[in-house]
Order: sequence, then C-alpha cells, then structure tokens
Amino acid sequence: MQIPTERFPPQASLPARLATFLPKSVRSLIPEQVKHQIAPRPVRSPTYQYLLNLMLTTYNVKNLVGVDRADFKAAIEAFLTLEDASMEGYQDPDLQREKSIRFYWPYDHDFGDFKVGPGTGRYRHADLLSTFIDRFGAIPRDLTGKKVLDIGCYLGGASLLLAAMGAQVVAIEEVKKYVDCLSYIRDSFGLESLQIRNLSLYDLTADEFQDEFDVVLFAGVLYHLSDPVLGMRITFDAVKPGGTCLLETGAMRSQERICEYAGKNERTKGTKGANWFFPSPLVVTEMMDEVGYRDVRPFVQYLPHRPRDRVLAVATKTEQVDMLRAGLSVPTIR
Repeated sequence: MQIPTERFPPQASLPARLATFLPKSVRSLIPEQVKHQIAPRPVRSPTYQYLLNLMLTTYNVKNLVGVDRADFKAAIEAFLTLEDASMEGYQDPDLQREKSIRFYWPYDHDFGDFKVGPGTGRYRHADLLSTFIDRFGAIPRDLTGKKVLDIGCYLGGASLLLAAMGAQVVAIEEVKKYVDCLSYIRDSFGLESLQIRNLSLYDLTADEFQDEFDVVLFAGVLYHLSDPVLGMRITFDAVKPGGTCLLETGAMRSQERICEYAGKNERTKGTKGANWFFPSPLVVTEMMDEVGYRDVRPFVQYLPHRPRDRVLAVATKTEQVDMLRAGLSVPTIR
C-alpha cells in the first residue's frame, strides 16, 4: 500500500527540492530520503487561521464567568509550578514520564492579559484539526449537534477548540493534574459543552461509551500505549456506526510492516517512560482495518529533522464487526 507523504517539508534542503526535477535515471542515484519528500502542507491555511482566531477569541479573559482576571491568572500560574507524583498514585516516580509528574503547558495560548506555553508558536490543536478539515474533509468547521470523544486530551487544546466549534465534547486524560487544570479553565469560562474525565483509554469499555460518538479524536496517543491493538479496538467500539475516527501518531520511518519498541530505555532526550511502540505507517493502517474500521485514509508527515515521522489517518465505522480474538489481551472486549 502506497501511503501519501508530504513533499518539500519546510526543513527540506535545496538539493532535495531540486532533485524532483531531475531525470529518473539520475534521481535513482539520490539517497532514499529524498524520494519520500512531497509538497508542503499549507500550515497557515484559511481554516487554520479561522480555528486559531476562534480559540483566541473564545478563551480570552474578557469572557471569564464568575472569576476575577487576576485570580484566574494566579491559578494558572500555580498550575505551572505544580510538581506532584503522589496525586497520580505512582509508587516509583523515577520510572514515570516527566510530564506526568511536573506540570507542562504544551501549546501556546494568549488569554488576553497574559500568555502561556513554550513560546514556540505551537498551536498544534488548530494545525491538527485544520488538517483533518482541509486535507481529508473529515469534519466541518461547525460541529453543532456532534458528540466528540477526545482521547488522551492532555491539557485540552483540541478539546477546548472542538467545544468552541459547537461540539459536545467528552475529554479523557489519565494524568490528574491536567484534568484539574482543564476543568478549572472550563469552569472559568462557563463552558457547558465540555465534560472532562480522569480516565485511561482502557477504562472506556463501560456501556456509556459504546456506539456513542460521531467523532473520536485519537491524537498523539497510539505510541504511548502498551497494548495498541486493544486500544485501537476500544476507539472503534466508541464510534457510532457511520461515525469517524481521526487518528494522529508518531511513527517509525519505514515502508515495511514493522513496529519499533521504545520503553523506559529509549535514548531520545526527554522521553524516558513516555513511549511504548512506534508502528510504521503501514502498520497503523492495517491495525485500524484489523479492529474493524473501513475506508482508512492515511497520510505521512515527513519530519527529516526528527528520528520519526507522524501519521494522520481518517477512518469510518460502518457497522459493529468482530475481530481476530486469538491471543487478544482482553478476550471479552466487545
């Protein structure tokens, strides 16, 4: 299966760009990584700008409900200094992911009176959702009347944006400190369309989550799972027949049917205990098909400055179907 890949990413060198204009006989002599490059995705598309503006105008201190601006800022600053392993119930903090113990704000946001985030101009939630809208046509800008499940919402950039787009959002996150902060933001803006739950993906087997959601956002989670096949099946069970899964994940750079193990000994800086398995793009698509999704449409974001790429995929649940159960870690899974 040939999976679409970005060409000419912003980091691509001039020789890499020029290589596509050479005769095939010459191009065949160029290293393989050049062949993977395809024209850049318009990160600053009109949809991206619309979503970013929606985020910034909705979650501005002028829209606070029942809380003083200074008190709101002080509360956010208190979260930013939070470092606590006991509230997460860890027995050995040294074995845990650093960002599960020390609070980290992962995206930039301007609340009007003050700014938070790493200061890198990363508005990943707007970029991610605009890609699913523009490249895949998977969701509309207006999600009024749609019920969305955001799995592994972290600090809820996408959850807040989806709610601003009109969706009824259920956001789950296993790290309590992020649940507490996102809940505080929701309450401070009087947001009634966002429900936040301190749950693991593996908790979503209860009846309340079955065939329940028009859209499941499964972004930045798959490679953090110790049991990715089971996790993928749980997302499938949560989608309504006719509903959509929006997936995004880190992926190893390979065209083969292969998966890379990470674990606690992974050598990449700052990722101790953060990752389990990095599937290749082909494995991502076949795993989605394996658990029951149909019309799987993948796309690879080639990141030459990093050791791995990102895969985005959109898939549909046409109906509830069974799956291979030999060796399945939870044989009773629906």
